[in-house]
Amino acid sequence: MTQVRYPDGNVLLRNLNRDFPMISHGKGIYLYDTNGNRYLDAVSGALVVSVGHGNQYVVDRIASQLSRVAYINGTQFTSMSAEVLAGRLSNLAAPLELNRCAFLSSGSEAVEAAIKFARQLAVERGEVERTKLIARNPSYHGNTLYALSASGRPHYKKAFGPLLKEVSTVSAPYQYRFPSDYHKEGADHYARELEVVINREGGKNIFAFILEPIMGSAMGAAVPPAGYYEKIQAVCRKYGILMVADEVLVGCGRTGTFFASEPLGLKPDMLVLGKGINGGYAPLSVLMVKDSHLQEMKKGTGNFMHAQTFLQAPCMTAAGLAVLEFMEHQHTIEHAAKMGELFHAKLQEQIAPLPNVGCINGKGLLAGIEFVDDKKIKAPYPRAKRIVEGLVAKGFEKGLTLWPNVGHVDGTNGDLILVGPPLIISAVELDELIGRLKECILETFQGSA
Repeated sequence: MTQVRYPDGNVLLRNLNRDFPMISHGKGIYLYDTNGNRYLDAVSGALVVSVGHGNQYVVDRIASQLSRVAYINGTQFTSMSAEVLAGRLSNLAAPLELNRCAFLSSGSEAVEAAIKFARQLAVERGEVERTKLIARNPSYHGNTLYALSASGRPHYKKAFGPLLKEVSTVSAPYQYRFPSDYHKEGADHYARELEVVINREGGKNIFAFILEPIMGSAMGAAVPPAGYYEKIQAVCRKYGILMVADEVLVGCGRTGTFFASEPLGLKPDMLVLGKGINGGYAPLSVLMVKDSHLQEMKKGTGNFMHAQTFLQAPCMTAAGLAVLEFMEHQHTIEHAAKMGELFHAKLQEQIAPLPNVGCINGKGLLAGIEFVDDKKIKAPYPRAKRIVEGLVAKGFEKGLTLWPNVGHVDGTNGDLILVGPPLIISAVELDELIGRLKECILETFQGSA
């Protein structure tokens, strides 16, 4: 079998109208299918494969753990891999004062756990009226129901709206479409908007504000304006609102530092990791909280009211520990920061000048590229043209994987892609990536003219 297309086989495929190549193996930044085709994985799968495909160090470390014990009930036991990983992550997060970790299976689950932690903390404090959450629009925090409720994605709300919780939103920061000087006026603008929403909903009714320190796919790796988090945090502290940093996509070295929050001046009350911390080798996500908040719970109910089947499971935490050890031994974060600077320099030199490229955002080995019909007025393409879908298909033809997103301009229109190769990518491989990307863009827009 070389590829699958619905109705072939018995897997419930997400897309019922395309071919799925059968992957045989991966190595480094490349994937290989059973037809002998090679794909440069320019998005690390789903921004997951931080330390590359076929990383034998990680594989061996996981196998060693599996040979001892794969699963324990995390409400009854702990394991050395979980304890060591929690200690190392807490040391890395010392400047953020986050020193307790819960290990779960996916980013969505970690977001759910963070929201529940924030709500429970309000209840422990006797602030039971705090029942509301604020998020940003557009944004994406996961596919479980409350995580999806917190995600500013209109097409999901259309399908699943009756199942979701109402969440108040503020605008996600985006320089390309900001009406004035972004870095001079942006922080004040967004802080004022947040305070307006808080006053409308009632400051004593809100328990948390969830956000991605640097945007993910929903807003094309947009970086906030200077001073943004200083202003936003001041507003949240004024009203006693907890801040949850969703670093599932942007953490673990993706933006050039282990935590994306720290260099931006964001000191959240809770932080979630996923994707890059497991490298694609086992399902693993992390909720990080402050010990001071646990002390409040200890004096109250005495426990965090959340658990899942694979809570703290050694088969997962061994993967996270192996990825972290590999990063430390190989200086992966430092390498990613260096390659990130080169990556964005090449994007600005070779991709930004192309006729249909509106803007390029991002930091480190993460970039978002928006495509527009008219660069002078920043007009998006009509959604009916399905521009970004055509670009992703062109990438597949040429052995380049890309991550599409649509609808960020007005909920319907807007085409962008994310690019984020494994953190181990070399300068030579970056040249190959940029070359293929340029070729794909030129051919796609020649065909759409």
